[in-house]
Parts: sequence; C-alpha cells; structure tokens
Amino acid sequence: MKINITFLSLPKVTKIISSKSILFNFSGQTINDLLNELVKKYGIELGQFLLDDSGKLDSIFKVLLNEKQWISRDQMNKTLKAGDQVTFMMLVGGG
Repeated sequence: MKINITFLSLPKVTKIISSKSILFNFSGQTINDLLNELVKKYGIELGQFLLDDSGKLDSIFKVLLNEKQWISRDQMNKTLKAGDQVTFMMLVGGG
C-alpha cells in the first residue's frame, strides 16, 4: 500500500532520504511496520536518529495521522490504509 509521509522540521531525516515528503509503498499494516520499513530502506543512520535504544520511536518525536489524530508511542500498532498521510515531527518546547 502507498502511504504519504512527511518529515516536518527534521532536516537530518530530509538529508538522509533526500526529501521532506515521500510516497512510500510498503507491505506492512501499522505505523510501527511503516517505521521499521523506512529504517530498513534508508539505513541505520535513520534508525539511530528516530529510534530509542529499545527500537521504538524516540519519545522526542510525534506522529500525526491524516492531519487530525495524534498517535502516541503506545498506539504505534494503529492500522494504516492506502493513501493515509503520516507526519513525523519533533516535539519542541520552550518558555
């Protein structure tokens, strides 16, 4: 299935994949499957940047599904469907 992926304000990822957004064809079903296939395709450098020591999405990153639904780390097994928009971004705080 094809998923639209955007990496918002993640210049390191943009450098690794050579784009801020891609149409990605993958054989999995969940956001976690998508993340694993991205790392498999684009290499260990992407994995080292996005994943924590346990292999899960690092807690500094957030996922937005179809520009409407925030996906927490414990919801990474949410099923995707063809044409979904998945946005990865870094959580930034300030004061």
